[in-house]
This record gives sequence, C-alpha cells and structure tokens, in this order.
Amino acid sequence: MTLSPDGWQLLKRWEGCRLAAYPDPGSGGEPWTIGYGHTGPEVVPGLVISPQQAEAWLQSDAAEAAAAVDQLLAGCSVTARQREALVSFCFNVGAGALEGSTLRRRLLAGEPAARVIAEELPRWCRGENGPLEGLQRRRAAEVAHALGGTGAATSPVPSGQPGLPQDQAPVDGRPIQLRDAAAFHRDLPHQRQAWEALQRSLNAEQLEQFARAYRQASAPAGQQPWPQAMAQPETPAKPAALHQGLIHLAVPYLAQNDSATGQGPRMCFSSSCAMAAAYLRPGCLNGPGQLDDQFLALVQRHGDSTEAPAQLAALAGLGLRARFRSDGRITDLVAQLQRGLPCPVGWLHKGAVSAPSGGGHWSLVIGWDPATRQLLMHDPNGEADLVAGGYVSTAIGSGKGLRYSERNWRRRWMVEGPGSGWWVELLTAD
Repeated sequence: MTLSPDGWQLLKRWEGCRLAAYPDPGSGGEPWTIGYGHTGPEVVPGLVISPQQAEAWLQSDAAEAAAAVDQLLAGCSVTARQREALVSFCFNVGAGALEGSTLRRRLLAGEPAARVIAEELPRWCRGENGPLEGLQRRRAAEVAHALGGTGAATSPVPSGQPGLPQDQAPVDGRPIQLRDAAAFHRDLPHQRQAWEALQRSLNAEQLEQFARAYRQASAPAGQQPWPQAMAQPETPAKPAALHQGLIHLAVPYLAQNDSATGQGPRMCFSSSCAMAAAYLRPGCLNGPGQLDDQFLALVQRHGDSTEAPAQLAALAGLGLRARFRSDGRITDLVAQLQRGLPCPVGWLHKGAVSAPSGGGHWSLVIGWDPATRQLLMHDPNGEADLVAGGYVSTAIGSGKGLRYSERNWRRRWMVEGPGSGWWVELLTAD
C-alpha cells in the first residue's frame, strides 16, 4: 500500500472530498478541482463524480506523491510515519517544491528526520497575504503524525543485523542470497521495488560502505573506481541558467519539417538529439547542410532513425555518452536540467490526453519552471495540442521554446504509470 490506514486518514482529512468540480480560489476558474484535490484536463465546470471515482483518483495521485518522495529522498533514513507525513506534504505543495526545499537538503545531508520535519514543515503555511490558518493546522497535524508511533516498517536495519527486515523475507522460506541479484536482476518492476525497499532499510553508513565496495569491485582493471573516474569529466556539463528556480538552457532549435533529406516526417528523434549535441558540443556538426540533416546521416550509419541504439551510436561518435531509459519521471528530467543537460524524451502525441495514442514522438526538454509547473520544450514538429492531441501548428519555428503543462504532458509521457517515461539520459561528454 502507498500509505497505512492512519496515513490515508491524514491525507483524506486535510484534502477533503468534493464530488462537484470547483474553481481555483485565486483565478476563479482554471484549474478546476474535484474529489480529493484532483486537477487535470478531465476536470471541467459542471463535472460531478462518484465517491468511487474520487477514491480512484486519490489512489493514483497519492501514488505519484509517494513515488516522488521515495525518489527525492532516496537514501534518507525515515520511519514509515515520517514518510507518510512527507507524502501528505508533497501531495499538497507538489514534487517541485519538495525538490528545491531546505527540508530535502537537510534530510539528504543526514540530519535527524524528526528534527528536520518538526522544524521545516511548519514553515510551509503561507498564502499570498501571509500565513493561512488551515495550512498551519495541516502542517501541525503532519508533524504530529511523523513524530507518533515507531515506524518500524521502514526503520534502518540495526548495525550487524544481516539480510532484509522481517516483513521482506522470501515467501517460500528459503534464505535469500543478495548475490543472486547479479545473475537474476533484469530491471523488472518487482525487482526495482525490492532494491528500493532494501535501500530504505539501510542507514547512511551502511549505504556508503556498500557503495565503496560495489564501485571499487565494478571498476574495470586498470581504471579508477567509479566516483573518482567520473568526478571530473573532460567536458563538464554547461551550467543551467537559474532565476528563482527557473531553468532554461540556451539550446539551439532545429525543426524536422525543413529537412532537405526527404526524411522530415521521421526525424523527430534525430532532430531532438541533434539539438542536444549542438548545445553540448558546439561545432561538432560542421559539415554542409542543416545540423539535424548531418546528424541523421550519422544515425543512418548505425540503423534506422527511429531506433534508439542508432541514435546513441551517433551521439557516441560525437563524443557524447548516453543511454536509453524507459523509467523516467519528471524529477529525473529536472535533475538533468540542473546539471545543465537537456533531455530527449519520447511520448505519445495523438489522441486525447485521457487516452494518448500514436507511434510516438520525440522532443527535447530544455528547461523547467517550478512556479507554473511547466516544462520548457523544443518540439521539432511544432506546437502540440496536449489536451486534444495532434498539433496546433507545424510551421517552421513554431516548436521553439514551448511551455508544456507538466500535468498534461506527463500523461502522454508516462503512459504506463509513474516511472515509465522514455528518455535519453545524456551522461557527460567523453
């Protein structure tokens, strides 16, 4: 379960449930809200839902908040009740606010979770005109929940106690051998969940001991262990342009529809990767013709332009190391942007946002605005209609520096649920 019964009670109490859509108090209109604080394009004026639908949306939204907490605070030693309080907090303020918070920085630095939560949560109670009584009471309830009970389900394993916590023992009774993971780990969902549960069970010292042993052993003969070898890449990532949390990378824009190759309709992946390459390695594409046409020629040496291995090989030929991933979350993209690295992303651009379809489309994430929860995007095909599907415009240049709603776009990106987005992780330049 995402939360315990007490955790669900905490969340439901402070969100409240309204079965008829109501407008945003600030704007008097959008975004409209319904159920337990649920918003989205499906919530329109006049909408009325059943208690069962409200519960279903709550389950989905809470799962997203819990996944964000688990990822943003990975490695932090928190109890089950502290995690639930943080999920309620994240549900209320959003993952973007948690990501940039002092609360997160202090927890990642290893400060005691109880003290950090008690000191930091009460600070998040202000509205436009000062502190709000409702938020003050919610923060107090979250702190009280965090500090109550033992939370043994996710407490760190005491030093010297081997294996998994009791509630994670193998169901068939056979002793578990962690070394088996090297042979059988195939990055399946239940395997990832097991590794994440194990990580939560270890304290910071144990994690560091494991990291040193694992990275030392995994370094190829004659090479340094991973932390030292990766610490200073030859071509460091460019710094992000930050302004009150805004990230906007000055990536050159390339349109797929003006290609001289006749491959324009099939070039979204190539144009997106070409933009990233031109930004990270200026001058790496210096032949005749348009930059993305040059990049396409490199891709075609290794395969079809729609194939990820061919794209990665072309990037490698330009001195850029990358890997294709299908486990993306919004927090992954923001973390990359904070390092100054743009993110090629694959998503479904056809059909309504409630049921996206299509063979897939690629664009390049170049920034993030946490104030509006919008992704800054170079879309090589033009400006997409995120709600209805298709494109508002495919005119050359119409896809430059777009602001795509995180709420609507992520539904087209993580179509198989949280943590299922397709993207290319650019590591660093060789």
